[in-house]
Amino acid sequence: MTRRQAEKNATRARQEVTGQPYQAALKDLRDERLAHREGVINQAPWAPADDGPVPSELSGLVRYHSYAICRYLNDAIHRARYTGLPFYDWQRMTLYHLTDALEHLNLLIGTVTAYLQEQRVAPGRIQSHLQVGSDNAVEAFITPSALSHLAGLTGKTAAEDRSGIWHDVGASIAGGTGWACPEREDALEAALAALYGNYPDDEQAFDNLPAPLKERALALNELLRPLTNPERAT
Repeated sequence: MTRRQAEKNATRARQEVTGQPYQAALKDLRDERLAHREGVINQAPWAPADDGPVPSELSGLVRYHSYAICRYLNDAIHRARYTGLPFYDWQRMTLYHLTDALEHLNLLIGTVTAYLQEQRVAPGRIQSHLQVGSDNAVEAFITPSALSHLAGLTGKTAAEDRSGIWHDVGASIAGGTGWACPEREDALEAALAALYGNYPDDEQAFDNLPAPLKERALALNELLRPLTNPERAT
């Protein structure tokens, strides 16, 4: 469908709703598009929240879902390597684990994106952050589950058609209760730092961690060194 044909279809649809003559409906449609375009162009490329610290609920959101994703990926690795399953059971369980991880990843991205939209971050900037080329690609992340999750995370009541478990999970993340488990997320962060922090080649690799997590990461690094760098084992 061409752009001109799409405009004609939209104009006729407006006529059916408003009863306007064709030309009047077409003019209103074009005026609305022009106003929207001007609003996007003139919108500030940053939001006031950009100047402050990262909201604690967003940090908790990333930690919670990162823990869940890693747990499902670990399950997938174990199914693939250690269980000796028949191929039918392997494919069934492995795809279960991988799609569960993907659900958490998509929900995490969609919830953060919806939060940025609420903060009136410029659409072009959100596209850049998501590495996509259109508004449609951005909106694809913002599912009803993501909006429900965000409502719970920010202490809002979800719309009736968006209530459910993800709203409750969002509320638990913000409050550090229920489905959220900060201690396990701390353990995951220390373990990931030990695996990927490039210590001791980079002596500052763990400096971003709080002191208790840094201590754990250093201890884990010593245990992992014979596996990851056998030549450095003592």
